[in-house]
Amino acid sequence: MNREPKIEELEKLIKHFRVTEREHELAEILKRHNIMEKDEVIDVVDDDTHQFHEEAIVINKLAWKEGLVKKAKKPLKRLMWLIRNKWYVQFGLAWGLLFVLLFSLLNAPIIYSRFKIDKNEPTSRIVTTRELIGGSNAKSAPIAAGEVVPEGTYLKIPKIKVYAPILFPKANDEATIQKYLQKGLVHYYGTAQPGEVGNTFITGHSSNFWWIEGKYNYVFVNLDKLVTNDEVIIYHQGNKYVYQVTGKVTVSPSDTSVLAQTDIPTLSLMTCTPPGTNWKRLIVKLKQTAPKYSKPQLVTKETIVENTDKLPSTDKNSLGAWFKAVWDEIFKTLKAKSE
Repeated sequence: MNREPKIEELEKLIKHFRVTEREHELAEILKRHNIMEKDEVIDVVDDDTHQFHEEAIVINKLAWKEGLVKKAKKPLKRLMWLIRNKWYVQFGLAWGLLFVLLFSLLNAPIIYSRFKIDKNEPTSRIVTTRELIGGSNAKSAPIAAGEVVPEGTYLKIPKIKVYAPILFPKANDEATIQKYLQKGLVHYYGTAQPGEVGNTFITGHSSNFWWIEGKYNYVFVNLDKLVTNDEVIIYHQGNKYVYQVTGKVTVSPSDTSVLAQTDIPTLSLMTCTPPGTNWKRLIVKLKQTAPKYSKPQLVTKETIVENTDKLPSTDKNSLGAWFKAVWDEIFKTLKAKSE
């Protein structure tokens, strides 16, 4: 039969609505409802969380019917209650912690390298230096006293303690570049040679799985720390070229405009970003400052670059790359079905 709520129910309910500053709602609701339920009610509102107990049959049904927002005076305590009592919250937290643990484990060398820069520069092979002849179009920058020019081609970045060989494959396919990246930095085939007019494009790893063999898996992990006016040096064919950072840009893998050639000697350094993924490409742009280059009058030079629709990935073996590959495959499947 129809009945009014018990006195103790009303007292606890009024206390709850007073704490949550919604007393005006209670009067209106009770005017509009006759409640048919059992008389026995264990407890209506928890004194700490101000939440309706499941045993409070009469008030609970009324609250759900009205769509009331059950406010908690102590949100942290309420959160702990949810963690202890709700399986879906426990499930979500467990998966979140598992992901963080797995990501940290697979990318531990990246995290370590981001905060530590090895001050021990690899020893280079000493060769005889050359006597330079001055002039605005000299082949090499001046060699400092005691400085040695290594045999082969090397890139040196004093600020982030990078000293690594540059390799020159004769192709730009993904497999070739990945193979050469294990041995050092890679010059993008078809772009300008160091010291030449044009854009010298060089790429290197910012991350890799720690069990993948290679001394240069994290050579460019701190490339993003370079700022305007920082210096980069390339030793190439017995000559020294000095470059200065002019800017940075982050692009998608499909943006090949960064490969465009220039009418002065420039340098572009590329790696995947953020470290641990291959979602984007970080490009650091530099201009050659020594030897100083003077543009010839009425002379232009064109460099043919192989057509490509995607910049190579330097960090294919990473957890972020795996997630991106799965997502791309799902997106491709959904697109094919919609067509």
